[in-house]
Amino acid sequence: MKRPENQGTTNYFFSLTRSSIKLSVIWLTTSLLTNIFRITHAAYGIQGDLPIHYHIARSFVRSFEEGNFLPRWAGLLDGGRGDAIFTFYPPLSYLLSAIIVKFLALDVLTSLRLLSILIIFFAQVTSYLLAREFFERKESLIVSIFYVMMPAFPLIALHRAFLANAVGMSLAPLAILGAYRLLSGRRVGAGLIFFVLGLSGVILAHAITTYMTGIVLALLSAICVLTNENRADSIRGVARLAGAGLIVAALTAFYLWPQKLEIGWVQVNLQVVQQDYRNYLLFAGARDSGGYRARWASVNYVTSLITVAQTCAAGLFGLICGRTILSKGPRRLVILFGLSLALVGLFISLPASGLIWRYVPGFKFIQFPWRFQSFVSLGCGMLAAAAFGVWKEKRSRSSNLISAVLTWVIIGNLILTGMLIYLNEPAITREQAANLLNSSDKPVITVDQGKQMQNEDDLKFTPYAANQVYFRPPGSDFNFYPPAANPGGLSILSGRGRIISQRLEIDHREFRIENEEPTRVRIETYRYPHWSMKLDGKQIETLSEQGTGLILADLPAGRHVLTLSYEIKNRGEKIARVVSAISWPAFVISAIGLWFRNRKRPESIEDPDAGPSKETLA
Repeated sequence: MKRPENQGTTNYFFSLTRSSIKLSVIWLTTSLLTNIFRITHAAYGIQGDLPIHYHIARSFVRSFEEGNFLPRWAGLLDGGRGDAIFTFYPPLSYLLSAIIVKFLALDVLTSLRLLSILIIFFAQVTSYLLAREFFERKESLIVSIFYVMMPAFPLIALHRAFLANAVGMSLAPLAILGAYRLLSGRRVGAGLIFFVLGLSGVILAHAITTYMTGIVLALLSAICVLTNENRADSIRGVARLAGAGLIVAALTAFYLWPQKLEIGWVQVNLQVVQQDYRNYLLFAGARDSGGYRARWASVNYVTSLITVAQTCAAGLFGLICGRTILSKGPRRLVILFGLSLALVGLFISLPASGLIWRYVPGFKFIQFPWRFQSFVSLGCGMLAAAAFGVWKEKRSRSSNLISAVLTWVIIGNLILTGMLIYLNEPAITREQAANLLNSSDKPVITVDQGKQMQNEDDLKFTPYAANQVYFRPPGSDFNFYPPAANPGGLSILSGRGRIISQRLEIDHREFRIENEEPTRVRIETYRYPHWSMKLDGKQIETLSEQGTGLILADLPAGRHVLTLSYEIKNRGEKIARVVSAISWPAFVISAIGLWFRNRKRPESIEDPDAGPSKETLA
């Protein structure tokens, strides 16, 4: 609906601002209510994946403070030996945490608390924007609340604390909105901006969420094509979406291309071995009697209940919509899209989906079928909004009966959400939790000792969350190390010499050494192809210590300056950086130009509070 002609620009924007403030208050309240029990708990930081994210963020923050805003090497992980996690684990969530630490002068753990609040808040904003494409304001608010209050999103963002995954999920609705506009041909310019920003954000937030978003976008594309009677329009829409995808590829080339080139330099397949999808199919039990698997089996029981509860909710909303699914227009597409998300989420949780898990490239890296349930939550919200409109227009005895059953299903979902929001950890003080996260005095342990420790008590293993063996180069050891305060230094293995001084940074080390005779030295950092070593300014060869994978170097007698730098050497990676460096300013300038062009056409300004007309949704 367009802005009324008799409404002045000042009044229009005042009304828009007032409405935005009301919505922001609602979303902020929801975000605080869902987070408050966890972020104020003394055990915050030691539950789910929070210890992992704490140590990854700590390493990113250190690089950020040293002037490297997009580091590739996580130098504080693995006992200071470091690994290449930032080449394969996108940087956005850790960049946000580093910005919070830097500009708000907060500690890393507090930055994760604030990030958790922002995730829930922004997920509501983006899902509301998506819903406004199809519904009026009240129905869109329902979608935004459903998205974060159905149990799947709190499961990911709060209970399991998959923070990077949750950041990606908070951006995914923006990519879906942009994709729909490109496919439908409605407000294509704004759709292009939404899609590019949304999908680029998802890619730079979490690789697995990117994969799942790709599935959702393919599903949306198929539904748009099948429901569009004009084949030429469908072809043009898919072409627009493909073109926008190329823009996204250019913007994110600096991350995607190195990941493709260097995937063979690490041991990322070990993740699939650690978390086999068969352990997480619907109501799958523990495969062994160990405590670690038993705990995951109990988690899987809850996630299976969530899958069933959300699927039932989606199905009941679909029944209320009834014959509306046979109509034409956006409402039909919304219903088909929501139901399709629920069916996909249910199917990949069943043993019958085993062929897909085994043979579809990359699918097994999703690891947990219930990751997809966050998209089902979004679909439930869309179906709820559509059903609300149908129910208001025409009530029947059957729809009232379905509504009664649906009420209990929604209550069941909310009970599951309440269980996930509440932090059920043993009594522990903040000091004890901090000590568990930063216990640098713990001994080095083997993989077998680590497994035994996880079987006995998860908390004992907490200090060793600062290890990511999957991203160590092949040939590295598999030991678990306690947290390190600094990246690896230098030790003399043979020969007489002494270290006069050393400067330890994540991407650069400098050692001043005096040797009485030829010596062999070891730098406590895993040898990765991007490390470059110089002796007195001249390039020398780096060696790999057998059994550990650490860097070795042979030095002659005398006083020397030995430097180690992490340098991007591959020409393709350098080109990818240039492509992204050019693409981002070009995209921003184009987006600003498009915005100004739209401002010059007041007749095209739409009232965001008005929503689509009832005729459009009929």
